[in-house]
Amino acid sequence: MDLDQNFTLTRLERRFILSFSLTIFLVVGMVISTSNASVAYGQIGDTKVGVFNHTQTDSSGNTTWINSGNWSMSGINSSSPSLTAIIEMAKPNGSAGHEHEINNFKLIGSPVVENQTIHLNGTSTITMRDGPVTSEPTVIALSQEKIDIYFDPENINNHFENQSISGIVN
Repeated sequence: MDLDQNFTLTRLERRFILSFSLTIFLVVGMVISTSNASVAYGQIGDTKVGVFNHTQTDSSGNTTWINSGNWSMSGINSSSPSLTAIIEMAKPNGSAGHEHEINNFKLIGSPVVENQTIHLNGTSTITMRDGPVTSEPTVIALSQEKIDIYFDPENINNHFENQSISGIVN
């Protein structure tokens, strides 16, 4: 009995095995890639709520405002996430208290997940002393533990001193 003859594959059989192996490799790679994105989105969840706890400082590091308030986001994993927030602001001595409402967030582009933080770029409406500012460029970074919301300072007279407003996730 010739063992070499029993284990010799035809050219067509070798091509089939190679093609099949490459197909399996590509399919497994796509499943792992999709699974990683789903895990990152799933860990963030579709609805989050929390509170703001941010201290604004000037360029010298002096506290200028204390920011607090509540926020909620829903539809985080959708093409139209919703942000509702109230930022209460007061001077460190408790004077000049006022609040800003944020709503009407509209996502621009696609969310980006990086290190289990989802980054959402869009626009929102924010109430100011002279009335609401619509289409305010807004960037949101949301993880399991915290949120940072950044507003473009140009349209709101640098009201938040070019700093993001930070909070925690409940």
